Amino acid sequence: MFPIPDRTPEFEYRLVKVLEHPVRIGFLKLLAGRGTLSAIEARDCLENGLPLSKVTYHVRVLNQFGLVEAAGQPDPDRGVPFRSTPNGQLALAALGHSPQEGS
Repeated sequence: MFPIPDRTPEFEYRLVKVLEHPVRIGFLKLLAGRGTLSAIEARDCLENGLPLSKVTYHVRVLNQFGLVEAAGQPDPDRGVPFRSTPNGQLALAALGHSPQEGS
């Protein structure tokens, strides 16, 4: 079972807003199938033509809300790998996606 996040109304409202964006949901879904993923790797699997800066921004937002976390040191070719946190897995499940679903 996943831990219940802080349940303040402001947190819940902001978390819902964070999870409204398709790039953020897409990144969480990709993580569910791969374990770790960097913004560079995700760029090719997400919306066509999306600049790396946009993907990096959305990953940073997921990180700020504790839905993903760094999973190692930056790699020159891959960038920083991220993994889903228990709260990220819970959020994905709440959106109706199973952890084994992937992309």
